[in-house]
Parts: sequence; structure tokens; C-alpha cells
Amino acid sequence: MVNSDQTWRKFDQHYYDYGFLRFAKNWNKIKFAYAASIGYDYWDFTPQENDIIKDLLKNFTGISVREKGSIELIQKHLGITPEYVLDPTLLIDKKDYLELIQNYSNYNNDDEFIFVYTFFGAKKYFPIRRFLRRIENQLNYKIYEYPYNNNSILENFIYNISNCKAVVTLSFHGTVLSLIFNKPFVTFNLDDNGKERLKSLGKLFGVENRIFTKYDMPDINLLTTPLNINFSLIDN
Repeated sequence: MVNSDQTWRKFDQHYYDYGFLRFAKNWNKIKFAYAASIGYDYWDFTPQENDIIKDLLKNFTGISVREKGSIELIQKHLGITPEYVLDPTLLIDKKDYLELIQNYSNYNNDDEFIFVYTFFGAKKYFPIRRFLRRIENQLNYKIYEYPYNNNSILENFIYNISNCKAVVTLSFHGTVLSLIFNKPFVTFNLDDNGKERLKSLGKLFGVENRIFTKYDMPDINLLTTPLNINFSLIDN
């Protein structure tokens, strides 16, 4: 199985193997891709690469993607119509995430805080810094920042989203966990890498009004406005 996330994106020279199982081309095994993502809202492969990929995918029993906008691109360039499925983080319930942290203790004991989840720290991103200044000036919440890096702890991430008042993030999975825990959130989509997956997620949940570009200044009231998620649609 090719697992989810950006497994169909050219991160390095090994993408034929991790995305399309080239190393297993001649194995007599069932192969499938679950919730693959190309990472962009445009096609990033050459015609020559398309031919290699199509040859490898002929051995797949099933192919699915997590972004609805990717389906047309894949049809056009590979002649394949994949299934549209949920990101696997949405396949389990909130209670399953809570089980992961039932014995976890955290040094952040604030009762009311905004959880800020970015890559390598909010200082790196001017739009987020600007928005955080507004939070400090207008809301009576503390700000707790937990940047993603190589030392990040999964339980810490889940604990803080489950216990915070609201979330500010630029992360796809930061957004997903905000939805699962029904936390008001604001997501900054600061580059093309997250555009398609955040757009698809926003439409699925009806929360496009909470996803912003680097040129936007979100309404701070979004962080105190409860979500109204129709989880029966996700269950279906």
C-alpha cells in the first residue's frame, strides 16, 4: 500500500519508489494507493515521467486520492480515474485520539489558551505574527506555540488541540485535528504547497471562510465562534 499524504509529490529522486512502488514492480502482490496527494493544484510530472508512472500504476488494484481537485489532473495526464477518499486522520473518532493521551501530562496548564501550530515557529511567518498581535491586544487568552520540528511529540500536539480554546495554524493536519475536536480555528495557506489540500478540506467541511492567504487579515471573532460541523457527511 502507498500510504497517504504527499506520496505523489517529487520530494527527491526516490518518488517512483515511495509513490508508485517501482521497487516492487515485479512482485506478485496486490498493490493500491490510499488517499495519495500530488501536493499541488497543478501537474508536476513531465510526459516522460507520465509514461513511467502509467506503466507502474498498471499493476495497482485500486487508486484513490484525498484532494478532489486532483482527480481531473490525474485523468488528464494518466488516463486514470481515482476514487476520492478521506485523509486517514479522519477515519477514526475523537475518542481514538483521546486514548493516545489518556496518560500524557503536559507542562502547559493554562485554562484558556490559543494553540499556535506552525512549522519551525510563528516568527518565520509575518501574516501569523501580525494576527497573533491582534489576539494579544483583543482577546483575553494566552498564546501557546508549539512549532513542528524533528523533536515534535505527537501526544503534545493532540493534547494541546484537545485542551485549547482555539487554533491558529498553517498545517493541513493542524486543521484536521481542529475539526475533529470541534475547535474554532484560523488556517493560513501561505504557499502553493497547501493550496489544493486545504481547499478540498475546507469544501468538505464547509469551513472555507476560516482558510486565508498571506494577504488576508482574518476576523478575530472566528476564534470565539463555535464550529458547526456536519460529521454525518464525513461518516457517509
